[in-house]
Amino acid sequence: MIREASVAGGKAGYTESSPELEQWLARHIAQGFAADALVLSMLRSGYDDAFARRSVAAAFAQDSAAAVPARPAEVDAAAAGTPAVYAADGGDRRVPVLFRLASPQVQLFQQLLSDDECDALVALSRGRLARSPVVNPDTGDENLIDARTSMGAMFQVAEHALIARIEARIAAVTGVPAEHGEGLQILNYKPGGEYQPHFDYFNPQRPGEARQLSVGGQRIATLVIYLNTPEAGGATAFPRVGLEVAPVKGNAVYFSYLLPDGTLDDRTLHAGLPVAAGEKWIATKWLRERPYRSAA
Repeated sequence: MIREASVAGGKAGYTESSPELEQWLARHIAQGFAADALVLSMLRSGYDDAFARRSVAAAFAQDSAAAVPARPAEVDAAAAGTPAVYAADGGDRRVPVLFRLASPQVQLFQQLLSDDECDALVALSRGRLARSPVVNPDTGDENLIDARTSMGAMFQVAEHALIARIEARIAAVTGVPAEHGEGLQILNYKPGGEYQPHFDYFNPQRPGEARQLSVGGQRIATLVIYLNTPEAGGATAFPRVGLEVAPVKGNAVYFSYLLPDGTLDDRTLHAGLPVAAGEKWIATKWLRERPYRSAA
């Protein structure tokens, strides 16, 4: 759930800032809330849409002025055990954050899942694995393509007690309500397996993606959870940022692509780099701007 949704003093069309609002924004940014979640919270509290977006953008700009984005080498060091920047509230546990980029919005959570939870998700998925498709942007059909070579298993929201617990934790650390999430997808990549550079959001100009937009609106963010540590390779790469995130069991990389002005951030182009040795298991959670229901 989005916590502290009722901002003190909010009313319909409210456009006046206050020290309380500024403190509220600063506190939630420090806790790892995404811009879209904060804007949504302000709108629900009665603030004017344009004012809410300007306020959130200004708060993130002020926060990022003091932050030094991590270089890829620093990210690898962080994944290996560098002390966390801060900890996010995961509901049932505190979750350390190893690094955070403000623009584009990328965060690396340390041990979002325990080793036992990772192993249990892998075990749940083994009987369901099938070749992972992608949505054809022209027809809306799901097709198999060479750019994506993983095997996958899909689960319904809260289908299993373990999944429900993990989804509640995801909602807590991201600030996006659990009902806005698509079902958890477990993916397995064998040696050489990869997912070439792509966007997770939908292109509203492509007719085949209109059906996807009708069942929860645009995707606004992605969370990739690493369920094992491959022997070599398998990093998540953001080529337009020069960032690579090493896959470490239990860690999770979160990136938001909906900007405060409602546009989509194409710097979130990303790829699953080839697995050089061993295999890679991940869990992917896509988050929508509205409550999600499966496409018919």
